[in-house]
Amino acid sequence: MNIPFLSPEIRRSLNADEHHLDLYKFTFPEQLPGLAFLGMLAVIGPYFPVLELQARWIAYTFSGAQPAPSAEELQAGVEAYRARRGGPQEMPCHAAALLFARAAGVEPKLEQWPELGRGLMFGPLAPASFRMNGRDSLPDAPRRFAEEIKAFGCMSSNQLTAMQRGQLQALADARDDEAFAYFVARVPISQ
Repeated sequence: MNIPFLSPEIRRSLNADEHHLDLYKFTFPEQLPGLAFLGMLAVIGPYFPVLELQARWIAYTFSGAQPAPSAEELQAGVEAYRARRGGPQEMPCHAAALLFARAAGVEPKLEQWPELGRGLMFGPLAPASFRMNGRDSLPDAPRRFAEEIKAFGCMSSNQLTAMQRGQLQALADARDDEAFAYFVARVPISQ
């Protein structure tokens, strides 16, 4: 990575090379408190919604609105990154968005928005969806998100197809999340 604004000592502490920085969730270095990086990941798909979420996480952490990762979390995260460092470095945009939305505490709560569940799970990566819950939520975000998913043509109803239900059920089976399992069980399936 071309980061000439960092001293050689800091670049060494980050184990920086042409393609990598050893960071916790692509954002925080293990040994340099008060420093964060934005956009140091390769995203497949739209980049700006991901960057907005990462910037919100950084801002919330620096302001104290979100707890900073502990020393143990930073160490474990950097070690996990190092373990996969030789592998593919691209991340699908929806996975990166979810990573940062969860860290920032702004992931949309499916159980609160069941009528938008299909759009949240299978629709576009729309910034309004990350303004429905958590800090800086907006009262009109659910309506805006509903308009966006209709505009994209990905939701004519809130009913899942059989294939979508199967995908969500497999995900529910793999997660230890009662709220998500309850959401999957309640969403109607199209005939």
